[in-house]
Amino acid sequence: MRFILTFLCFLSGFYTLAQQASVTGVITDKETKEPIPFVSVVTADGTGAATDMTGRYTLELSPGTHKLTFSFVGYEKQSKQLTLKEGETQTMDVILQSVSLDIDIVVVSAGKFEQDLGEVTVSMEVLKPNVIENRNTTQLDEVLQQTPGVSIVDNEPQIRSGSGYSFGAGSRVMVLMDDLPILSGDAGRPSWGFLPIENVEQVEVIKGASSVLYGSAALSGVINLRTAYPKEKPQTKITAFVGAYSDPQTREAKYWEGQPIKTGFQFLHSRRIGQFDLVFGGNFLADDGHLGPIISSDSLGNPADTASSRFNPFDVNRYGAETRARFNFNTRYRSKKYKGLSFGVNSNWLVGDGLATLVWENADSGLYQAFSGAATRTEQFIASVDPFVEYYTENGSSHSLRGRWQNLDNDNDNDQGNFSDVYFAQYLYQQNYERYGIKDFKSTFGVMTQQTTGVSELYAGDNDEGDNYAANYAAFLQLDKTFKERLTVSAGVRYEYFEINGENDSRPVFRTGVNYQAAEATYFRGSYGQGYRFPSIAEKFIQTAIGPLVIFPNGELQPENSFNTEIGFKQGFKIGEFKGFLDLAAFYQEFDNFIEFTFGQWDPNPTFDNLLGLGFRSVNTGRASVSGAEISVLGTGELREGIELSLLAGYTYTLPRSLTPDLVYASSAAAPVNNYSYTSTSFNSNNDILKYRMQHLIRADAEIKTEKFMFGLSYRFNSPIENIDQAFLDVEQLPDNLVDVNWGLADWMDNRNTPVHIIDLRAGYYITPQHRVSLVIWNLNNREYAIRPLAVEAPRLTTIQYSVNF
Repeated sequence: MRFILTFLCFLSGFYTLAQQASVTGVITDKETKEPIPFVSVVTADGTGAATDMTGRYTLELSPGTHKLTFSFVGYEKQSKQLTLKEGETQTMDVILQSVSLDIDIVVVSAGKFEQDLGEVTVSMEVLKPNVIENRNTTQLDEVLQQTPGVSIVDNEPQIRSGSGYSFGAGSRVMVLMDDLPILSGDAGRPSWGFLPIENVEQVEVIKGASSVLYGSAALSGVINLRTAYPKEKPQTKITAFVGAYSDPQTREAKYWEGQPIKTGFQFLHSRRIGQFDLVFGGNFLADDGHLGPIISSDSLGNPADTASSRFNPFDVNRYGAETRARFNFNTRYRSKKYKGLSFGVNSNWLVGDGLATLVWENADSGLYQAFSGAATRTEQFIASVDPFVEYYTENGSSHSLRGRWQNLDNDNDNDQGNFSDVYFAQYLYQQNYERYGIKDFKSTFGVMTQQTTGVSELYAGDNDEGDNYAANYAAFLQLDKTFKERLTVSAGVRYEYFEINGENDSRPVFRTGVNYQAAEATYFRGSYGQGYRFPSIAEKFIQTAIGPLVIFPNGELQPENSFNTEIGFKQGFKIGEFKGFLDLAAFYQEFDNFIEFTFGQWDPNPTFDNLLGLGFRSVNTGRASVSGAEISVLGTGELREGIELSLLAGYTYTLPRSLTPDLVYASSAAAPVNNYSYTSTSFNSNNDILKYRMQHLIRADAEIKTEKFMFGLSYRFNSPIENIDQAFLDVEQLPDNLVDVNWGLADWMDNRNTPVHIIDLRAGYYITPQHRVSLVIWNLNNREYAIRPLAVEAPRLTTIQYSVNF
């Protein structure tokens, strides 16, 4: 009996084996042709396997018809059906198509040529036009504050704590418009209202040293506004708005009757006319501002308290008030006869009138009023003309010749205006080596020159006439190569020559970077870059005063240099139709001959009339570093059908430290025994934190759009500034017969220098697809705060906006 059972089992097993069949094959990537490991292969009844490292799979199945599903992250799921006979082995090779997980953002600034955002070797953020338009932005710095890692201190851009406060002289962030520098030639300062925000393709922000491609001012990064050319369909956009400031939290500080007003409009028209591209636009702004009041005179010369005057958009009547108008145009002709040739002229013109104050009267009732002598009225004129020629050849090369003339005239009421002309030219040659048998290899070579001539009472520290001349010449080369469509390597060098009023210096800087695509939409990157910045005319030769505080020139100021290293990880993601990038970065930047705006006794002949010779000047302070980490997310797409979400958010931590806190970098001009160091000039030298830096920043902006509605929220968090110049507090302790100062800064730093949370709101209704009315509220929580001590920020601003786009 046992023998019979054993024999039956044997026959059953043999029969089962005879009934089995199998399928095998290799799964490859459609584009790279490479095998894909770990692909899931599953039948309808759940039987499954995974491909090995060679992309091969094998499945044993019963005879019959089966449906196989092949799936792997980053690839389109694919299903195939087959019929197996008893004992049969079929081969089924499968080719999978990758799914685009990135958000199709192409950037130019990283290498001066088009690249996918995920493939660049540096940290970058991108601002699209919708967030600029929908927030009712009137100048670019207002929206830049929503960029992770970026803050604006008194109109000066900071990227990852690379800069402090410098009285508007010198910048470690290069600001560009269409790849050409827009910083003033004498002070190295951006005029944010000059940039044409009504015509934006996108704004690209590079974080980290970028001096190889962009020169001296790019020590900590680059902000590049790229304007747009016409699409196939003509476009006209008009936006008008009116808003009012709320009462401040400190009720006794309210100086005005009624509500200060902010109003304006902007327009844009773009179209193609055959081979000719035309874009023109402009804006007008009238802003009462939130600082004041000022006692002016009426038409008969009688005193008039403007705190109770009616709003007049053509009259500047309060500290912080501004009125300006700007017009710009872009033209381009695309040659039909010579394929690849285009040329044109872009131009931008601005006139403005404004009152600016740098120091408040006191920290309670005078919080929104100006300290005596600390306000300046400026009538401003800025113009730029940018001719260009571009030629793209059939052999993969391109030639670009671009120029810019930029004129700046600041007519100040304190007899300390400044006038300058900047002449800039750059030739760029790029070569793609595909036709020479070298795949994915590109070289970028360029030469540039910039000449600045200036006449200024403000910058008369070198000669009584205030005549200044600066020149900058440079040549640069960058090579970019991608290996096996995964590893991108970039390396570059720049040699730069500077001259200011006969003093000159020159040196090379280098950079390199790598980006490895580990999987579809998974990128690892690392970079190293050197930076070098020659002082501006303003830093060396400024000579002015803010009330009792004098700003001294420093003709001996030396160039500063730095290096920056970074490692990063970028991961694409997709949730339904919403897709984007998560980015992680760790960075370290070190400076030598670090230039800081520092208080001391700089006048060798101190008297009571000149506040004992005390004041500020730019000095080289030794070595410093900034280390930190950042996480950010950028995404766009449909959450569900008909509901679109745009998101940009990030958290940045920095540790900005002096590496030579006890280095004596200067001595008192009147009493050489009084030495100045980081420690001796700091309000709080704990952990050697640099002055005027915020170590923790959170930035977030989210917008939801449907067919009829738009709703957005912006959030900004700034940690308190831990360290400032001790001199600001020392001045308050001087005898009243020497200087009458009671700013209340010590109490502010002790009790009101707290973390800042700011929320902005916007909501819009589409009357038709072309017409929209919106409510925009900045500082929704009406937070009373100061980013830089002695300068309070604006209270809540509520605006009604109407826009038409057709």
